[in-house]
Amino acid sequence: MFYTKNMDFSAKIRAARAVLDLKQSEIASEAGMSVPGYQNIESGKGSPNSRTQNKLISCFEEKGIRFTRDGVELPDNPVIIISGETPEKCYLKVLGDVLQRISETKYELLISHADDKVSPPAVNDMYRTIRSQGINMRQLVEEGNTYLMGDINEYRYIPKKYFINRVTVIYGDSVAVMTGGENFATVTRDPVNAEMRRLSYNYMWDTCDQPTESTADERF
Repeated sequence: MFYTKNMDFSAKIRAARAVLDLKQSEIASEAGMSVPGYQNIESGKGSPNSRTQNKLISCFEEKGIRFTRDGVELPDNPVIIISGETPEKCYLKVLGDVLQRISETKYELLISHADDKVSPPAVNDMYRTIRSQGINMRQLVEEGNTYLMGDINEYRYIPKKYFINRVTVIYGDSVAVMTGGENFATVTRDPVNAEMRRLSYNYMWDTCDQPTESTADERF
């Protein structure tokens, strides 16, 4: 935890960036700002409008930082919100988090309650990028769904009565669930919780049927 009394906004974002050990250019890029513009705000020379301030706060909150009245803190197992203007943009942010956190690790990307047929092209391209990094994907999909863009052995069927198209993603120490009309994802960063969800996922994987065919006209 990082805690300092009576911090103004510029001091808070300086502290937040220090806690996360990020460069000014990284935050500026994520917030859609120029590096000099961000530097002016962080140094206290510039006064951001409410829209820019909210963008910066969101950038840090998506990384687990919590802004308080007197400072900032980084909980050991934060629950964060990833948001987007549309469900697609929100999910792309989630997949960006996947790529950042589990690239070059032993972890897989485990997806449940998804449907390849309704995945937008940008999401499919992100899946391809993730797979190109050597990250394995598995999916639990609705029973009878044959629009499968990966290999058949990457899928198992959830019985129809237990399926709802609300995507859940398990990756590394994190579990993301699309919520709020799917414009928001709730992400829990907790290795114990993630491992429990991973074990439950694998239990379903071992007990559910594997599809026997794919009718998809496009592949990952």
